[in-house]
This record gives sequence, structure tokens and C-alpha cells, in this order.
Amino acid sequence: MPGGIISIASTLIVGFGVRHTSHRWAWLAGCCIPGMIGGALMSFLPNTNKAGILIGIYLVNSIVATLAIIYQWTVANLAGHTKRTMGSSIIAGAFSIGNIVGPQTFQAKDAATGYRPAKITVLATQGAGALMALVLFLYYFYANKKKDQREGQTSDTEENKWENKTDKENKTFRYVY
Repeated sequence: MPGGIISIASTLIVGFGVRHTSHRWAWLAGCCIPGMIGGALMSFLPNTNKAGILIGIYLVNSIVATLAIIYQWTVANLAGHTKRTMGSSIIAGAFSIGNIVGPQTFQAKDAATGYRPAKITVLATQGAGALMALVLFLYYFYANKKKDQREGQTSDTEENKWENKTDKENKTFRYVY
């Protein structure tokens, strides 16, 4: 039950945060930090520290909120019906594959070490998620700056919104971060 509360609370906090500050990349990276801390507590605390390991397990549940940001950020940064549909489908497929592969990292042969390789994988994937959020922010910032230099600051018109052009084709499209 506490893990579920952490999942719900982190999703609500992130939802309100993104709505009011718009920095999706920072909220995404921020969601990964408790997951990394949780992975580190589970990986490196001695098995005798039951409370610390339990806190680590609960903290890992904060990563649930990243999925909502990833879906929203993907759709916001893709234009064109087909491209958006494919982007959302790829995210859903990747998430499903991750949910299949993730539990398989807990191998019976690692039971003697308390499944340390799997717990370190949790830590590493959250670190990679935070790093990718930063890389995407830098890319989107650079791409917007490049578009502004090439095409000038243009505003999106009603016609542009319904022309079904991709983000690369639509001269008024700007990435959000």
C-alpha cells in the first residue's frame, strides 16, 4: 500500500508541476532521482538494514510518474498524425517490453547476493532516464534556436495546426521542453 501511495503522489505532484512550470525535462529527471536513491538503498545497504531497504523499495515507485511525462512530451514534440501515432505506439511498446524484461533481471543465481545485479540495473536505468531527459532538453533547445535563426520567430496559425505537417516540415513548430 505505501508503494501505491508513492506512485499516486508522485504522479499527481509531477502532473501539477508540469502544468504550472512546463519544464517536462526537469520533472522527468526529478522523478528519476528518488528512483536512483531507492535503487542505491536496495543495492548497497546491508541486508540487516530492513528499514532502509524498505524505504528504497518505496522510493523506486516514484518512477511510475515518468510514464505520464514521457507520453505527453512525446506527443507535444511530434507533429503530423502518423508520426504522433507511431511515437505513442513505440512508447507503449517499449514500456511493455520493459515490464517484461525488468523482472527477468532478478535471476535465481543472484539470490545469494540479494539480487544485487538487478537492483543495480534499477539504479542504472533511472540514471540513464535522467541523463536522456537532459540530452533531449539540450537537443530541443538547440533545434528551436536553429529554427528561429533560419526561419525567424513565427507564430503558429490555425492553418498550420491542421495541415498535418511533421515537426520538421512545419516552419512554425517549436519543441517544448
